[in-house]
Amino acid sequence: MQIGRGFALKQLNARRAVVITDTTVEKLYGSSIDIPLFSFPAGEASKTREMKQFLEDQLLSHGFGRETCIIALGGGVVSDLAGFVASTFCRGAPLILIPTTLLAMVDAAIGGKTGVNTAHGKNLIGSFYPADEIWIDTLFLETLPHDERKNGMVEVIKYGLIASQELFDELLTGSLSDEEMIARSAAIKQEIVDQDPYEKKGVRRVLNFGHTLGHALEKLSDYTLPHGRAVAIGMLAAAEIGNQMGITPPSVRPKIEEIMARYGVSLRSPPISSEALMTTLKHDKKSASGEVRFVLLKQIGEVQPFDGAYCCPVPEEMIRCLLHQVV
Repeated sequence: MQIGRGFALKQLNARRAVVITDTTVEKLYGSSIDIPLFSFPAGEASKTREMKQFLEDQLLSHGFGRETCIIALGGGVVSDLAGFVASTFCRGAPLILIPTTLLAMVDAAIGGKTGVNTAHGKNLIGSFYPADEIWIDTLFLETLPHDERKNGMVEVIKYGLIASQELFDELLTGSLSDEEMIARSAAIKQEIVDQDPYEKKGVRRVLNFGHTLGHALEKLSDYTLPHGRAVAIGMLAAAEIGNQMGITPPSVRPKIEEIMARYGVSLRSPPISSEALMTTLKHDKKSASGEVRFVLLKQIGEVQPFDGAYCCPVPEEMIRCLLHQVV
């Protein structure tokens, strides 16, 4: 992994490879790229099996084979989709990720998860395929819209909540540079991934804090609700559920509200049917036998282990009673 400033596009032009990106990134940087480039419409709605097939057909029709290095240039959708393409293209092609959003720099590009969405939920079809290289260039953040930066900040805050009280406190004071914030967030995620690279031991589930409800809200809004805001609402809900179950200290929820306010992240949810929400929650990847399970905090900087499963079954009636407080 390389973290720096102003080097990625220069290195990219020296490569014999193909770039996969979205239309937004193509408009910003496409003229600076001298190698073949394929793009797809920007947005979560493009992260489908059909788009994966379209990109594969494009590569094959232009004569690219297994030796082709696929370079994913973009945010989380690009990383997930292009990474999934690389994992199956000619049974596995070399992959370089160049994340252009804060969210992708601290989350989507790290850990090897790739995938697409379906009508049944987010990221339910995919593979584990770690990139050969990850180039993190903070120069891309200069063209990042403010709302997109908020999405990334929520994931950075998540790392503080699940693994580092020190990081959380420093985020509250705003004392970190972009480079420091990204490096420390990436290090936390990589350390967790290294313990459970294929999500078989349960440890990696701690990264899902806030995402149980967050992913459900995203899906039910047809992905119009920003990922960061959805996860922030999900973290607030998890803090309240943990408090009601006697696991999470009552002081955690106001701390989450405080830090989200500091970074301008709204905790208001669009109107959502409670029945539709419960149905969607039961399709979450952590659910078992129709039982919804949440990652909960023991305290800021530490997740409750739950006998190694790292997620706790939560009674449906408790979820229904608490949803009106946060959704």
